[in-house]
Amino acid sequence: MKTRASAPQFRMVRMRIDHRKVAVAVAVICLAAALAGCSDGGSNPPPSPPAPPSPPPPPPPASVEREISPALANPALTANLAANFVINPNPAVSAKNRLFVMLPGTGAIPRTYREIVRVGAARGYHALGLTYPNDEAIETLCGGNPIPDCAGLARREVIMGEPVSTLVNVDAPNSITGRLTSLLTYLSATFPAEGWGQYLVNGQVNWSLVTVAGHSQGSGHAGYLAKIRDLNRAVMFSGPGDTGATAGSSADWLSLPNFTGVARQFGFTHTADPLAPLPNVLRNWGVIDLDLFGAPVSVDGAAAPYNNAHQLVTSAPPNPNPAGPSAAPEHGAPVVDSVTPRDAQGNPLYRDVWIYLAFP
Repeated sequence: MKTRASAPQFRMVRMRIDHRKVAVAVAVICLAAALAGCSDGGSNPPPSPPAPPSPPPPPPPASVEREISPALANPALTANLAANFVINPNPAVSAKNRLFVMLPGTGAIPRTYREIVRVGAARGYHALGLTYPNDEAIETLCGGNPIPDCAGLARREVIMGEPVSTLVNVDAPNSITGRLTSLLTYLSATFPAEGWGQYLVNGQVNWSLVTVAGHSQGSGHAGYLAKIRDLNRAVMFSGPGDTGATAGSSADWLSLPNFTGVARQFGFTHTADPLAPLPNVLRNWGVIDLDLFGAPVSVDGAAAPYNNAHQLVTSAPPNPNPAGPSAAPEHGAPVVDSVTPRDAQGNPLYRDVWIYLAFP
């Protein structure tokens, strides 16, 4: 009988124990939830989720060659309308945040000099060839002319559009400065992701970021700009050949102080140039003070940095022009596409020279 009486009591004890375990478990769960701040919406709000990572910046635009009419950049222009040749930098290389401007020789157009502009873009430069009024050679107008600083005044009018010469007639919008300003303004507005706007400050060209190179007549404009603006660099191909009022003299403007440091000015010419004879060019480079960095150095068979010279020469035969004979192939050889020498692969032989001069 005792055994039968004790069985229900045992079961009741077990039930009491099970209820206690449940109560303890519930209490533990509630405590954990409270510590986590989620049991009853207490005073500790849940932490904010982390901010999503910022999206990566868009890749630089691909390098594109464009031909842009000067009248597209400035509809007021009605003459010298050959297309400007423009390339934005190669995104695969580090951006230089520098602008390269190539100024053609007398009667030439930007398409004449596409190879050097391509090299600039491949090196990370914004690069372009600029159309400007170049119908008359400055040396033809002023060589031996008794007008004081004849060549300098003519160049200043072509570059700035100031009415200072009686021998040329170029207003501000048609000048090199005006055309470059309108082209950069157009490129900045039309292709904002490409970064052309950095070369304008308050609507004016930021010359300190600009390397100006020129061939023949353009070489003199590059040299004159170095006298009146603080350029990134100035590079003179096949010139300047400007002579003064008396035989064997240099044009007056060449003696002006250098606004662009002479350490950032360079020249490259052919020893057999018939249009800008070597003695004239070397004399003018000497007046500019390029000879402070040593005597002229031949690039033929040599490698950069060419003894760190600022006067470079070549005697290599020009490339035959498949489009027709050139009147002065040696004059164009340093930089003109059709006659500049080529290597076995058809690439410009002077590519490394151009890099040394303009695209370090």
